Amino acid sequence: MRPIALFAFSLTAFLSACATQDPGQDPTGTWVGSLIADQGTCPTSLTSTLRIRGREIMFTPGDSSKVLRGTYVHGSNHYHAELIEQDMNHHATPLVFNGYPVGQAIGGIYGSNACRAHITMTRR
Repeated sequence: MRPIALFAFSLTAFLSACATQDPGQDPTGTWVGSLIADQGTCPTSLTSTLRIRGREIMFTPGDSSKVLRGTYVHGSNHYHAELIEQDMNHHATPLVFNGYPVGQAIGGIYGSNACRAHITMTRR
């Protein structure tokens, strides 16, 4: 093999190994982004974090102390997490995150009684 061809082949193999894994194939890891409010009052001043490890999904809106949890099913291309809180009248109020792969990112919708927002997250 010619030296230039060998170099080109080696460089291609190296760059392929360094490429970001498509979240539709492997969403494992930590993803960050900022919520963009569509309606209501949302935690938009800080980043939000999505963590997927094995079968566990955790989403923290505005990196607050509220942790939404869910279960990941390999190959589903859907990332769902929720937290059920109680309001002052002891009524259940759900906080819900639904995500999906978008190219090399994860897009999603976050909703609660006070907020509806969308987000695009990149792998950290």
